[in-house]
Amino acid sequence: MVKCSRKGFSLSDLWVSSHDKLSDFYLSAWQRGESPVPLLLVRLALAAVASGILIWSLVAGAGPYWLIYLTNWGLLLVTMMTLSGLLVSCMSLCRPLTDAVELPWYVSMYWLMYNITVSIAIMITLLYWILLFDPEETNDGSSQGDIWLDVATHGINSCITLVEVLAARTPARLLHVYQPLGVGLWYAAFSAVYYAAGGTDGNGYPFIYEILDWRQGARAGTVVAASTACLIVIYVLVWGTTLCREKLSLATIRTTSHTLPLTPPDPHTQIV
Repeated sequence: MVKCSRKGFSLSDLWVSSHDKLSDFYLSAWQRGESPVPLLLVRLALAAVASGILIWSLVAGAGPYWLIYLTNWGLLLVTMMTLSGLLVSCMSLCRPLTDAVELPWYVSMYWLMYNITVSIAIMITLLYWILLFDPEETNDGSSQGDIWLDVATHGINSCITLVEVLAARTPARLLHVYQPLGVGLWYAAFSAVYYAAGGTDGNGYPFIYEILDWRQGARAGTVVAASTACLIVIYVLVWGTTLCREKLSLATIRTTSHTLPLTPPDPHTQIV
């Protein structure tokens, strides 16, 4: 571990390989005991909902263009986050997990997916309902199933991640902001390369999303820059929400630490 300051900052803090308390990844913020079951049940429900939405989307619209859309990237991310979180909870139930210098690989995988997915899912929801949603198209004859699928893929996805944020003790580090940013910029680069290679959407238009039409490079670049700034703000808000969750949980539920050593009796006050 390479120390970079007197306060103990290390390069490992930039990655998801180390954390002081392993229990933060499988215990709920709203429990007193050490059982992984409460959060396991929550994650089981979240994984079932996320997997159901993913399957619904695939059945309703799977095709050669399915993977080009950011919405569907988000569905995959949410599903992987919930399943990896469920794996962490199951592993903690099957065998005791002890604190170590390095986190187990499946905990690191979950933490990485969590860092990326929460902000990306919220960003997808905001982009869709603010910039892409057209109520006139809904009134022009979209089936009821299509409307509810839109709600599920652009609304419930964010709700799933927010439940995970509020229910779990998963930590958030400002240093990890580059992780969702990397995925967001990766998608922007993909859309540009896809356009340059002559790719089209399902209707034959030379763009994936009209607001990201690279024929108008200045506008597309502005959208990418604004989305990047918004993603940073979202991540900071998630980080702040995590801090508030921890303070409230410690003040109201987890009032006694299970990690502190027992205090030996005072020989001057001990009754013989």
